[in-house]
Amino acid sequence: MNRILWAALVGLALATQAQPLKAQSGALALFGYGGRDLPLSNLDEEGDHLRADWMAGGGVAVQLSTNFAVRGSFAIVENGWEGTSLEVSDSTFKRTFVSLDLQAGAPLASGFVPYFIAGAGWVKIDPQEAALEQFNKFAARFGTGVNYVIDNSFLALILELDTWIYHLGGLGYNRVQYDITIIAGLAVAVPL
Repeated sequence: MNRILWAALVGLALATQAQPLKAQSGALALFGYGGRDLPLSNLDEEGDHLRADWMAGGGVAVQLSTNFAVRGSFAIVENGWEGTSLEVSDSTFKRTFVSLDLQAGAPLASGFVPYFIAGAGWVKIDPQEAALEQFNKFAARFGTGVNYVIDNSFLALILELDTWIYHLGGLGYNRVQYDITIIAGLAVAVPL
C-alpha cells in the first residue's frame, strides 16, 4: 500500500508542474492503468488454459510529434490455470508483459485522440508452483485505443484494446498464445 501512496504523491507533484496536455508536442506522459486479461487460446489439445483475470500496469510515453509517440509499458497479471497436463498444488501463473511500442494517433478538436499501437517485448511467465521454472518469451503487441484529453489540463483518460501474441513453448506446451487485454487508465503530461 505504501508504494501506491508514494506513486500517487509523485504523480500529484508532477501534475502541479505540468502544462496543459493539448499544447505539448514534446511531452513526456506517465500513465497507469488497470483492466482485464483474456487468454484466447488453449495451451494444448486437451483444453488446458489460463483463466481471465484482472491486470495492472503503467509506463512512460514520449510524444515525438502531434501524431506519433514512442512508449514503454508493463503489465502484471496473475491467472489461474485449469487443466490436466501439469500436477501442481498452486495453479496460479504470474505473467509480466513488457513492451516498447510506436503509437500513431490523430488528435481531434473535441479532445479525443484515437490511436493504433504496434510493438514488441517479452512476457515473463512465472508459475507459482515451486517445482516449475519461470521463463521469458518474445512477444508482439498490437492494439487500438482512444485518449480523452481533459480540457485545459495535463490529464488524459485512456481506453485501450490490445492483443499480445507469443509462443508459450514451455512447461510441455507448444502453442502460440493470444491474449486480449482491455484497459482503462489515466495519463499525466510533463513538459520536456
